[in-house]
Order: sequence, then structure tokens, then C-alpha cells
Amino acid sequence: MFPVPIKLIRQLRFFLCLSGLLILSACNIQLISHYDETTDKTVTALQKKMESHLLTLEAKDGLPECVYSFFQSAYQDLKVDASAIAVRAAAIPKNELTAEQTRLLGKSIETLEQLHQIACISKAQIAPLRMQFNASFTAILKLELAKRRGA
Repeated sequence: MFPVPIKLIRQLRFFLCLSGLLILSACNIQLISHYDETTDKTVTALQKKMESHLLTLEAKDGLPECVYSFFQSAYQDLKVDASAIAVRAAAIPKNELTAEQTRLLGKSIETLEQLHQIACISKAQIAPLRMQFNASFTAILKLELAKRRGA
């Protein structure tokens, strides 16, 4: 065996450390999906539809037209939009949180529809429902906007 010069060992150690740092800095670890403009826009559009629906329910409070049969197509539209958003969110890699939020939003729309099938929804009931839906929409949009900022 022959002795290895100390200078060569130091150079090799420096080279290995430098290579390791370069490799680590080149790695881009992504824990969550990137911002999706389509999700942002479709969630915003669905929020507008829901607000319009709730305003219509408020206007019909106490009238014979408050019954579910007058709103059946509106619920169908809301559920179709929510389903489309949930499917898109689930199709994006590393987007589990948004997918879960959109799935829960769809469930909330279904629950509202079931409540309406039982009885008309009064103005007093609409205020907390509006708060709940807006909280769901806000959570989804906050996450998408945070993705856009890279936060």
C-alpha cells in the first residue's frame, strides 16, 4: 500500500462536499401541487352561483314558491359544478388537500338540498348557511392563492 497525500484527501473531501451541496440545491421538493387558475376561477364562479341561490331562497321565504320542486334544477347545476371541480382537483398530483376541500363542499351542497326537500329554508336559516358556504369557498381559494405565491 502506498500513502495518500493529505492534500489529495482534503481536495477530495472538498469536492465531495461541494458536489453534495450542488445536488441538494438542485433538488426541488414539492409537497403540494402548483396553483391552478382553472380551480381558482371555477370555485369563484360556484361561489357566485351559491350566493345567487341563497338570495333567491331569501326572496321566496314564506311564499308557495319556496318549496324544493321550484329549485330542483338549481341544485342539479350546483352539484354538477361542485363535482367537476372535485374531479379536476383530484386529478392534479399532490393536490389532496384541495381535492378533500372540494369533496366536502359538494357534500355540503347535497346536505342543503336534502334539508330543502324536507321544508322551505327560511331567511333565519340562510345566514348561517351563507357563512358556512363562504368559509368553505374561502378556504379553497386561500389555498390556491397561497400556491400561486409559492407559500
